[in-house]
Amino acid sequence: MTDVQVTPSPETELRSTPALVVRGLVKRYDATLALGGVDVEIRRGGVTAVVGANGSGKTTLLKVVSGLVPATAGSVHGPDGRAVHRLTDAQRAGIALVPQEPTVAGHLTVWQNVALGRPSAARGPFLADRRARRLAAEASAGLLPSHLLDQPASALNKSSRQLVQLAAAVAREPAVLLLDEPTAVLDEDGVRALHGLVRRFVGGGGTVVLVSHRLRDVLDLAGSVVVLRNGLVGHAGPVEPGTEREIVALLSADERPDRRPHRPDPTHVALEATGLRGWRGLQVDSLVVHRGEIVGIAGQSGSGRSRLAAVLAGAHPVSGQIQVDGRTVPTGSIAAAQAAGIAYIPEDRQATAIMANQSAAANLLVGQSERRLRRGPFRRRKAERAHAEELIDRFEVRPPEPDRPAGLLSGGNQQKLVVARALARTRVVVVADEPTQGVDASARGAIHAALFDAAADGAGIVAVCSEFEELFEISDRIVVLCDGRIVLDRPRSQLTPGAVLAASLGSAVPADDPPGTASPDPTPAGRPPEGQP
Repeated sequence: MTDVQVTPSPETELRSTPALVVRGLVKRYDATLALGGVDVEIRRGGVTAVVGANGSGKTTLLKVVSGLVPATAGSVHGPDGRAVHRLTDAQRAGIALVPQEPTVAGHLTVWQNVALGRPSAARGPFLADRRARRLAAEASAGLLPSHLLDQPASALNKSSRQLVQLAAAVAREPAVLLLDEPTAVLDEDGVRALHGLVRRFVGGGGTVVLVSHRLRDVLDLAGSVVVLRNGLVGHAGPVEPGTEREIVALLSADERPDRRPHRPDPTHVALEATGLRGWRGLQVDSLVVHRGEIVGIAGQSGSGRSRLAAVLAGAHPVSGQIQVDGRTVPTGSIAAAQAAGIAYIPEDRQATAIMANQSAAANLLVGQSERRLRRGPFRRRKAERAHAEELIDRFEVRPPEPDRPAGLLSGGNQQKLVVARALARTRVVVVADEPTQGVDASARGAIHAALFDAAADGAGIVAVCSEFEELFEISDRIVVLCDGRIVLDRPRSQLTPGAVLAASLGSAVPADDPPGTASPDPTPAGRPPEGQP
């Protein structure tokens, strides 16, 4: 019998070659070693997740692979086998990066922002409107509703701006899509749209490298995972049963309890808001938060959840009344809210909470007025320095360098600065809008622990959470907004994720919704299954 030699087809040979090859990659920022010699191959036509603690080098790896920043040593080879040294090399090789923080041209329309990602849509220095808009619509399909295409990008919320950024990357028709924490700012609809995009892109032969702190994204989308620890590969392998436990063990230096004990005091009201009216349709008749209580605020994007948080923190004037510890606080004054004991963690840290050019220590000390940090009208420099170092250590900011500019920290470590600064103040109420967005599992636990500690100390906590898993994990009571109104207000123990979702969509919540079933359902990250609105 004669052996038959089968020659592999060009397509088969192509699929067997890696899309990215990284060898001995080193990246140093002055004295900080961000990547210490990374070796990894990314298989073609699949999703590879990259996970790790904040400061482990995830974002730096994507920036070097995309040519955005140069490597100190080592090499990167793209899907065409050629070396990638700079941004133009990556673009020629078909590598597109979607950064964590959405950056759009606010003065342009949505379709113009998307079309900018595809040079063929331009004619000379100008966008050929008809052709460019059609290409933008094609790239945006499944991500953005068509009626948004002609809206100015400045009018979009943060979640929608991220989807615009994703559509612009798709418009380039890349071979490799690098996604840096793409779900960190997305609402539930946006997460489902992103998952659909990734599956379509890979189904068409594309390759995705996904950096995500949400293990649910990793388990749902990725076929393989790379774990970075301190700039080195700590683990690389397929995603399979048991992977989640292994990843958590690798990321967690120590075990933290899931909940810190705290008891709400129903006899002592920390915050009471009544008759709030104004600012883009907000209509809140009554919201009461007791001392030691964590009230989770839920709702779809545009429901008013972030508007309510900003109003409570004094960021926007409205009619109605806000009282802290029984004393009326003028609306529309952040200074008055802070003086009354309201600490605020805003949703958009880049725009409102981080001074990128200032040091980590300077960011932590903004607004701090404790007596131990001052001698009369004068600042006590040593005390300030010790205070900043204490917060950096407590919240595990990496690298632990007080003088390092905040803009050089990863997004998760910037978020730690914002949370640490807010919780370090003397506070009666903490208003936290997406307090754990963009942070890894370990940092998320540390931030939750800090919120539990604040509640145990007697603060009332208002926490806006877009993830059902987090909402049910930290809340004592859950309030749901829809169209600027509170449509549901119940103890967590009397609710299920399905009931919260129904209320957020404007549906009636069954009166007999079974108590004691508040832990999230098996649907990824507490989100509705594919196909639901």
